[in-house]
Amino acid sequence: MNRFPVKLAGRYIFSGKNAIEVNVITWIAFLALGFVTTCLVVILSIFSGLEDVNLKFYSDINPDIKITPAQGKVIANADEVISKISSLQDVYVATPVIEERAFIRYHDKNHIVMMKGVKNSINEIFPLDSMVRIGSPLDEQYPDEIIIGANVSNKLSLFLDDSTPVELFVPKPGKNLIQSADDAFNAVQVFSTGLFFINDKFDNHIFTHLSTAQKLLNYPQDSYSAIEVEAGASPSSAVVRQIKDVLGEEYTVRTRQELDSAFLKMMNTENLIIYLILVLILIIASFNLAGGIAILILDKRPAISTLHNMGMKKKDLRLTFFYTGLMVTLLALITGVTLGSLLALGQYTYGWVRVSQFVAFPVKFLVSNYLITIGSVLAIGVLVSWFVSRKTLEN
Repeated sequence: MNRFPVKLAGRYIFSGKNAIEVNVITWIAFLALGFVTTCLVVILSIFSGLEDVNLKFYSDINPDIKITPAQGKVIANADEVISKISSLQDVYVATPVIEERAFIRYHDKNHIVMMKGVKNSINEIFPLDSMVRIGSPLDEQYPDEIIIGANVSNKLSLFLDDSTPVELFVPKPGKNLIQSADDAFNAVQVFSTGLFFINDKFDNHIFTHLSTAQKLLNYPQDSYSAIEVEAGASPSSAVVRQIKDVLGEEYTVRTRQELDSAFLKMMNTENLIIYLILVLILIIASFNLAGGIAILILDKRPAISTLHNMGMKKKDLRLTFFYTGLMVTLLALITGVTLGSLLALGQYTYGWVRVSQFVAFPVKFLVSNYLITIGSVLAIGVLVSWFVSRKTLEN
């Protein structure tokens, strides 16, 4: 390898004392690329942290595995199904649930909610009891209880009321002519004993006892709408295969990732958009690099002519200015990654920038973020350096 173009490029960058304009433009290119690199490291690290927080609040509440009927809305003989699932070595807990939209009425106010009937074993999948911030959690000794989300409470002006019942309605199945409200709806009366705070996804939810939901929907004793499974430390995909082998094709078995596929796609789309915006800013910043190389070539026209007359090949002359741009890119990359890492580490340690008074923007360091940053900056720097050094020398 001919090292002369590399040495010459280094001399142009670090020893150009006479060409003040060239040095200024080179420094501007260095600072612009370094600034964008710093932003890439910091923002990608923060978004990775936010993704973890979002998954914790929105996704981790879902079970590892959820089993629903392949056809219809009800799992018949569900107790037998739960017994088969629970016998599997990798299944930590399997609990039945009933989920259905319901119409809720309190005094003269109405609202549509998502009702979820549960047993106490739901707490082994996610800690529902600990999420009740006002009032008390569900107690199986009192089946006519419900706990409600924040939006339900606001819509109905309902908080804790163990004296005035809340009415729940669901449509009755059938095709006969409806002559009265009793013909159209099943109804039960319950009492609000607690308010829970989970996240926006559950603000329109109410939780009640499994027996109450069965009564409201006229489900038989061992019929439910779904079975939620906690797989413990075992990979959910391996447990899914075991469950499918046991239950056959009559049931749909989905992992947490499949349940949250829409949410995960939305998050990935947001991350992609932020990355593309930063890449666009990086491309704009690279115009400074292109201008610096072009002006350096113009400034060194006499030296280029002399070197060419002394026998230096045009290819080596191009490589000289290509290496100049590459060196500026590498210096900006190293500086930007170092500074970005220090800023991200400071945010992680001290929480300088906060979402609210009590919550700082989270930070997570991932090797993939660094690889994306390094690859993006290098790719754009190499392309700009190659294109400008080639096209300028042709003129």
